[in-house]
Order: sequence, then structure tokens, then C-alpha cells
Amino acid sequence: MAKVWMVDPDSGWRYGFPKPAPENYNLHDDIDFHEWLLSEGYPLEKIEYWLNSSFGYVPCRMWEQEIDDE
Repeated sequence: MAKVWMVDPDSGWRYGFPKPAPENYNLHDDIDFHEWLLSEGYPLEKIEYWLNSSFGYVPCRMWEQEIDDE
């Protein structure tokens, strides 16, 4: 079994989240993280909304999960 970081942004269920982050992905690099969210179907409007909010970031739940190595 392998361990991956699962990512679940705000309302992510509407866009197929939670999803595993790519292997060796730096979740702390905001620009790459936002590009990855976009590439996985998360809408730009939601990213811009959160970046321009008082939060200043896209809220996400993240956790480590074991998956099968198939």
C-alpha cells in the first residue's frame, strides 16, 4: 500500500474531489497548487473568490491516506 495526500477544496465534491495530489507534489507552493486545482476541474471563479476573501487562500481539507498499489 502507498500513502498519498488527499485534497478536498471547498465544495470540491461538485468537481470530483477529494482527489489524491500528484506524487512528490509540493502542496505549499500556492501557484502550483492553484494550477493543479484548475487542471483537476476546480473552477477559476472559486479560486479567485477565496483568494480575494478575508481568508486569502483556498480552504482545503487534506489528509494522508493509504491506497492500493495496483
